[in-house]
Amino acid sequence: MKEIDKKTKVTKESDKGLKFIAKEVGLFVADILYNAVIIILLVVLIRSFLISPFRVIGSSMADTLHSNEFILIDKLSYNLGEPDRGDPIVFRPPITSKYPHKFEEAITTNDEGIGILDLSELRTSKNVVYCENNLLKSFWFCKEGVDENDLIYYRPIQQNGWKKDDDLEVSWKNAEQRVVTKEEIEDNQIIIEGEPDQSYSLRIYSSTGPEFFVKRIIGVPGDVIRIDNGKVYLKTLEDDDFVELEESYLNSENRDRTYFTQKLDQNTFTVPEDSYFALGDNRNHSNDSRSWFAPITQEFTPFVAESNISGKVLVVLWPLSDIRFIPSGNL
Repeated sequence: MKEIDKKTKVTKESDKGLKFIAKEVGLFVADILYNAVIIILLVVLIRSFLISPFRVIGSSMADTLHSNEFILIDKLSYNLGEPDRGDPIVFRPPITSKYPHKFEEAITTNDEGIGILDLSELRTSKNVVYCENNLLKSFWFCKEGVDENDLIYYRPIQQNGWKKDDDLEVSWKNAEQRVVTKEEIEDNQIIIEGEPDQSYSLRIYSSTGPEFFVKRIIGVPGDVIRIDNGKVYLKTLEDDDFVELEESYLNSENRDRTYFTQKLDQNTFTVPEDSYFALGDNRNHSNDSRSWFAPITQEFTPFVAESNISGKVLVVLWPLSDIRFIPSGNL
């Protein structure tokens, strides 16, 4: 009898020990998860509102920044104030002819001239999970999703029977254009209005380029920029005449060598509200406000929207031998 009591007591003690261990392990795991959530939230908040890391690709900002350097940008300054002349900034450039369209589809209008592109059908022909993996989808014919404010271009592709491309077909340059609305995204369909029983070819472009650029602000809203004989001139709202910029951040290769890569009908630009004029410090090798042309229409689009600016370049973090703060130019 005593032997049974002793075994029962040992079993109870063992159960208590297991429960204690399980409790301690549970508390340990919960503590790790709690701290992980806090860390993730802090990282998201810091990257969204304070600072964010980027890697420089290309030489468009040499000698200020070099390719493969890792930089930290200051977001807080622009959350509290506005960008200023001379600031080196990271931003999404306007969509230009450099970037291809997301996809092209053919649709036909009904007898009332209404054509509908069902966005859900764009993904049903392929494995959705597969296509949403950025690495795997590069090996598959997956179509990109449509987002609010994407650009829509559409043109007729047949009229009174099929025609040859060089016959009566309207060119893309004269295509109808508008943006994707929030309602269309919610309804999962794009609606176009055209001629009754007409087939149209429709292209979708992102509203901004798919990558970030780093350039320097030369003109702020209200400024007038003039580029003449390789030099940059500025007239602010307070000035009566143009003043040549003394761009001390330009190296000897680029000083007094700011030219256009394409022939334009203008060399003077008035910066509109909520927009900025930006140039790379490596003027001979920079895709910037001098060379942005909208896709299809090829309209000159030299300005960066304030809403597309992520922040101001603050410091170079890597390589360690080149750690340095990046000052704004005094313009």
